[in-house]
Amino acid sequence: MSDRRTTVALAAWVSAWMVGCAHGPTPPPPAVPPTRPPTEEAREAFEDASSVFARHEAAGQWDGEACHETLAAFERAQDALGGRDGRAVYMSGMVAQRCGNDEGARQLWSRALELDPSLCQPRVALGIDALEQGHAERARAHFEEAVRRDNRCVTGYVNLAAIQSRHPGEREAAVANLRRALAVRADYLPAFDRLALTYLAQAESQPELLDLAAMVCRQAQLVDPTYAPIYNTWALIDLRRGDVTGAAAKLARAVELDPTFFEALMNFGQLTLSQRAYRDAVGAFRRARELRPRSYDAALGLGVALRGLERPEEAERLYRAATELDEDRPEAWFDLAVLYQEHREGSVEQLRQAEAFLQEFVRRARGEDRFAETVREVMRWCDGEGSRRRRDACRPGRAQRIHQSLAIQGERPDQRPDWLR
Repeated sequence: MSDRRTTVALAAWVSAWMVGCAHGPTPPPPAVPPTRPPTEEAREAFEDASSVFARHEAAGQWDGEACHETLAAFERAQDALGGRDGRAVYMSGMVAQRCGNDEGARQLWSRALELDPSLCQPRVALGIDALEQGHAERARAHFEEAVRRDNRCVTGYVNLAAIQSRHPGEREAAVANLRRALAVRADYLPAFDRLALTYLAQAESQPELLDLAAMVCRQAQLVDPTYAPIYNTWALIDLRRGDVTGAAAKLARAVELDPTFFEALMNFGQLTLSQRAYRDAVGAFRRARELRPRSYDAALGLGVALRGLERPEEAERLYRAATELDEDRPEAWFDLAVLYQEHREGSVEQLRQAEAFLQEFVRRARGEDRFAETVREVMRWCDGEGSRRRRDACRPGRAQRIHQSLAIQGERPDQRPDWLR
């Protein structure tokens, strides 16, 4: 295979892994004070409370003192506004969420909508909360209602488009909603980002839309060259085009701009892993794991990178950590099998352990479409019967190779194990 074809094949494989790592919902912004507060004192109270919120938000520290101070500030603003303004109640809900009281946040956002059903922000916040709980249709209903009641609700349009873009038949509707968002705010960067991602999804059947997706990224870069998410999206586009070098540079830029950008770290880790730049991959996955210690994929990626650096004990610890995070997922069991088959001394005990890990992988992965090809490769068994030409054309799968290694050491007869039948 030529270098160019190899690069394109690599890019296609990495891109398939990475597309799912696009960042999450677009949160609603803090509320602005009402245009006609009952008194100047009420406006000042709301602005003071908003300043307290912004100070703690910028610091990223929502301890007990910060929570108490900010909630008290918005309670004073609510009193000054006569107890009937939904904006202050919405902001109290945001504080409750930041302080870990999700149920309290939901109640306050619902109360804000009782006071003012036209408010965009609390309805979008409820939609995002539903989405994070896995209730996509409930979230869609909140976003649709938000834009129906307020045709300037940009976060409603963007989050609705994010749901629509998952379904091929709704991607045109997603594009239309994103254009509506940009018509309201021509500089709204999350709308640019989601639009580029939607064009990227459409490019699966219309490759010419890759150029349009890249053009949207360039437009966003002109608006704000320091907006990290657009470089992550741009990297996905580069990979679809086969430009691995360009993708790596853009992911590095995204991480440079936002060292806490989990998805970009994961994508950078996977890309450098595919290029066997194991040290870079270890650095990216390790930082990602610090951000999300319970991420299965971060643990698995770090384990594979450490295996590439010939650090099998550390790799095994990461794989086993992944199995504890989600014992039903099959990937870590496969990587444990590879580790014991190819990166240990090849003792009978280690080969038996590799076979046991492989059996666990097949048990969990069988029936899932995304693992079908790997399962077939693992289970492929070449019988010794038939013509020589046919035997030569068959390549034993991983399970048979382990079995043959055990047979060479006199551990068992050369026949297929029951779990492979």
